Amino acid sequence: MSLSMVKKLLMYRSILVAFLNAGLTWIILIIAPLGLFSVIICTMGVFVTSLVGGWVGDRFLFTLVINDRRDVISAHEESNYIESVFLQQVDVSNLQQGKKN
Repeated sequence: MSLSMVKKLLMYRSILVAFLNAGLTWIILIIAPLGLFSVIICTMGVFVTSLVGGWVGDRFLFTLVINDRRDVISAHEESNYIESVFLQQVDVSNLQQGKKN
Protein backbone atom coordinates (compact mmCIF):
# COMPACT_ATOMS: atom_id res chain seq x y z
CA MET A 1 0.00 0.00 0.00
CA SER A 2 1.40 3.37 -0.98
CA LEU A 3 2.26 6.12 1.46
CA SER A 4 -0.38 8.46 0.03
CA MET A 5 -3.04 5.78 0.48
CA VAL A 6 -2.05 5.34 4.14
CA LYS A 7 -2.33 9.12 4.64
CA LYS A 8 -5.83 9.12 3.11
CA LEU A 9 -6.93 6.19 5.27
CA LEU A 10 -5.66 7.95 8.40
CA MET A 11 -7.56 11.10 7.44
CA TYR A 12 -10.80 9.21 6.78
CA ARG A 13 -10.42 7.31 10.06
CA SER A 14 -10.01 10.56 11.99
CA ILE A 15 -13.08 12.08 10.35
CA LEU A 16 -15.16 8.96 11.02
CA VAL A 17 -14.13 8.90 14.70
CA ALA A 18 -15.00 12.59 15.02
CA PHE A 19 -18.47 12.07 13.52
CA LEU A 20 -19.15 9.04 15.73
CA ASN A 21 -18.10 10.93 18.87
CA ALA A 22 -20.17 13.96 17.90
CA GLY A 23 -23.21 11.77 17.14
CA LEU A 24 -22.99 9.94 20.44
CA THR A 25 -22.59 13.21 22.33
CA TRP A 26 -25.55 14.71 20.48
CA ILE A 27 -27.74 11.73 21.42
CA ILE A 28 -26.72 11.97 25.08
CA LEU A 29 -27.15 15.73 25.25
CA ILE A 30 -30.49 15.81 23.42
CA ILE A 31 -31.91 13.62 26.19
CA ALA A 32 -30.60 15.97 28.89
CA PRO A 33 -32.74 19.01 29.74
CA LEU A 34 -30.43 21.57 28.08
CA GLY A 35 -31.17 24.24 25.53
CA LEU A 36 -30.69 23.55 21.84
CA PHE A 37 -27.84 26.06 21.57
CA SER A 38 -25.82 24.36 24.32
CA VAL A 39 -26.41 20.95 22.69
CA ILE A 40 -25.16 22.25 19.33
CA ILE A 41 -22.12 23.98 20.85
CA CYS A 42 -21.16 20.93 22.92
CA THR A 43 -21.58 18.60 19.92
CA MET A 44 -19.43 20.85 17.73
CA GLY A 45 -16.81 21.03 20.49
CA VAL A 46 -16.63 17.24 20.78
CA PHE A 47 -16.45 16.92 16.98
CA VAL A 48 -13.57 19.39 16.65
CA THR A 49 -11.72 18.01 19.67
CA SER A 50 -11.98 14.42 18.38
CA LEU A 51 -10.88 15.47 14.91
CA VAL A 52 -7.85 17.38 16.19
CA GLY A 53 -6.96 14.69 18.73
CA GLY A 54 -7.17 11.94 16.12
CA TRP A 55 -5.15 14.00 13.66
CA VAL A 56 -2.40 14.72 16.22
CA GLY A 57 -2.25 11.05 17.19
CA ASP A 58 -2.06 9.96 13.57
CA ARG A 59 0.70 12.50 12.82
CA PHE A 60 2.69 11.25 15.82
CA LEU A 61 2.28 7.62 14.75
CA PHE A 62 3.10 8.47 11.14
CA THR A 63 6.27 10.29 12.26
CA LEU A 64 7.36 7.27 14.29
CA VAL A 65 6.80 4.97 11.32
CA ILE A 66 8.74 7.25 8.96
CA ASN A 67 11.61 7.77 11.44
CA ASP A 68 11.91 4.04 11.97
CA ARG A 69 11.93 3.48 8.19
CA ARG A 70 9.46 0.65 8.41
CA ASP A 71 6.59 0.08 6.09
CA VAL A 72 3.97 -1.25 8.47
CA ILE A 73 1.53 -2.19 5.74
CA SER A 74 3.95 -4.10 3.50
CA ALA A 75 6.66 -6.56 4.45
CA HIS A 76 8.55 -6.02 1.18
CA GLU A 77 11.92 -5.16 2.78
CA GLU A 78 11.75 -8.12 5.16
CA SER A 79 10.94 -10.54 2.35
CA ASN A 80 13.89 -9.20 0.34
CA TYR A 81 16.17 -9.70 3.36
CA ILE A 82 14.90 -13.24 3.96
CA GLU A 83 15.30 -14.03 0.27
CA SER A 84 18.89 -12.73 0.20
CA VAL A 85 19.83 -14.74 3.32
CA PHE A 86 18.28 -17.86 1.79
CA LEU A 87 20.19 -17.35 -1.47
CA GLN A 88 23.45 -16.90 0.45
CA GLN A 89 22.83 -20.16 2.31
CA VAL A 90 22.09 -21.95 -0.96
CA ASP A 91 25.29 -20.57 -2.52
CA VAL A 92 27.37 -21.71 0.48
CA SER A 93 25.86 -25.21 0.40
CA ASN A 94 26.48 -25.44 -3.37
CA LEU A 95 30.12 -24.45 -2.84
CA GLN A 96 30.52 -27.05 -0.09
CA GLN A 97 29.02 -29.76 -2.28
CA GLY A 98 31.30 -28.72 -5.15
CA LYS A 99 34.38 -29.16 -2.93
CA LYS A 100 33.27 -32.67 -1.94
CA ASN A 101 32.99 -33.77 -5.59
